[in-house]
Order: sequence, then structure tokens, then C-alpha cells
Amino acid sequence: RGEKMTIPAPATSANMGPGFDSFGFAVDLENELILERGAFKVDIVGEGETSLPRDESNAIIKAVKDGYAAIYPDENLPIDDIKFTSVNRIPPARGLGSSSAALVAGLAAGLALAGQDLAKPQTKQLLLQLAADAEGHPDNVAPAIYGGFQVSINTGKQWVTQAIGLPKGMQAVLFIPEFESLTSETRAALPKEIPVADAVFNISRAAMLINSFATDNFEALRYACQDVIHQPYRGAAFPMQKMIDAALGMGAHGAFLSGAGPTVLALTGGHGSDVDADTMATFLAVEVADAMLAAAKEDGCEGRAVISAPSPTGVRCKKEETLLRRMGKTSGSVF
Repeated sequence: RGEKMTIPAPATSANMGPGFDSFGFAVDLENELILERGAFKVDIVGEGETSLPRDESNAIIKAVKDGYAAIYPDENLPIDDIKFTSVNRIPPARGLGSSSAALVAGLAAGLALAGQDLAKPQTKQLLLQLAADAEGHPDNVAPAIYGGFQVSINTGKQWVTQAIGLPKGMQAVLFIPEFESLTSETRAALPKEIPVADAVFNISRAAMLINSFATDNFEALRYACQDVIHQPYRGAAFPMQKMIDAALGMGAHGAFLSGAGPTVLALTGGHGSDVDADTMATFLAVEVADAMLAAAKEDGCEGRAVISAPSPTGVRCKKEETLLRRMGKTSGSVF
């Protein structure tokens, strides 16, 4: 008794405007999945504590089992003596990857219980395949696993992701509306086909966005973050564009709908300054936040502004060795 394993997984912001289902970066806000020896129980602390199920129907329990089954497909993971606690800080259904964080944390826990080292590249590669297959797209799960800014594709045989450098001191200003938006519903509202001109619009801006980060030249981001494939449909019901325009008008490099929304994210800073010591960087981020709040208020859109930052850190496992002491197999078993 007393054995404990903690799996932190970060919030993520997908699409970044033109990178539909392909671009995403981790944000410095984390959920934690905690596993302890004890009678089976699912505790939920924080976001979703009054609405999420507290039994085996919880999606995170299925993810743990699926992660374990990826290593031991002929065995059922015994969970009768495991207590699960989800500490949720990521607001659900707001376009910040809460479901992806839960999926990645659950799969990672299952892999760890099967004796896999989450720090090894081959384990992360397997985790990416499992998570992206489950979601059908990699834009949230890739940065949730690897951290940072990830650009991901499917080769036809597997999911592949590559990291794009993020500049020191970049900040992410979030306007998080009070209302929720389900990805499944907003995705269903998207057109099944798009004109060639719209495809060219997004392809050119996606390329410019990558070049902006590759060269640390952010003057073009106000254009590179534009999109005509998904944002006009997902942002039609609230003042998304007004908030984007307000953020750009106050000096943000670029702004876009985070994931399927409704969160709107603006990028500021990133010129190499130390955010903790540079009050001007924080001042500008606050100015952008205030402008987004004012634009939302004009249209009666209630919400809050949060100043965050991209995070280089993805999912990880704490105290794995302690938990795996009682493994029945040399390669791993439950506790």
C-alpha cells in the first residue's frame, strides 16, 4: 500500500488557424491522472467533478485498459485494487484538448502498468498511434504526448509528428467563454467539400505560419493564422472574429480559434525576453486580454481571460518504478 503513480498531461490548442487537424501546441495547464493501490474507485477533482462518471464507464478507465491491451492483448487489466483520481484543471468542451489529455493520460497509464517506459521514443511512438487512431486526428494528441508545437500527418501506414521550435517568452492569451462547444457537433457543421481557392488560401497560410516560427519572424502571423475552412462555421454563433480583430489591434502577433472552440487564443511576446523579469511583455499580454474581454462583452459573450504560455512538456509518468515493484512479469504487470 502507499504505491502511487501520477500521469500529468497538458492542455493543447489545435489547428492554429489554417492547420486543420494537423497543427497543435501544448499549453502550460495540466490535468493529472493518479493511480494508487486500493479498492477500485474513480474520484474526480476540479473540472467535471459533478458531471463525469465515477465508475468503469468513465472514458479514462477504457483508455487505461486499451493502453495495457496494446502490450498484453490476451489479458484483461485487473483494476479491482486500483484507485483512480482525475485532477482536472483543463476546462472541458472549450477547445483546449481536455478529452485528448484524458485519452493520452489513460493510455499512458495503461502502457506504464504494462511495464513500458514513457520516456522512451518507441513508447511515445506507440502512444501516438493509439491516441491518434482513437481520435481520428493527431492535432491535439501529438502535442499532449510530445509537448511543444507539433505538425502531424498520416503516411497511410502510421501517424508521424515533427516538432517546430517555439520562441522563448511567447505567451498565449486565452479568452475562454462560459458556454461549451462539443467537437463532434461543430465538426458535423463543416462542409464536406471546399473550393480549390479555399484550399489554396489555407495551404499558403499554413506554410507561412511554419516559416514564421522557423525564422522567429512574427510580423506575418496576423495573416498566417487566417482560415476559411473551419473557423467561419465554428465561430459564427459568437463574436470570434471581433475578438481576433481586437487582439490584433492591440498588438498580438496572431489570433485564432483554439481547436473546435469556443476559446479564442492570441499569441504575444516571443522575442527572447524573460517573461518573469520583463514587465513590458506581461503588460502587452494584459492589454490584449483586456481588448478581447471588451470585444466579447459588447456582444454579450460571457467568459474569462487567462494569460498562459506554450509548454515544451508533454505527458510523463512520475514514480513509475515505485509502482511497478510488484509487477508479476519482468516486462510489466499491474502494480
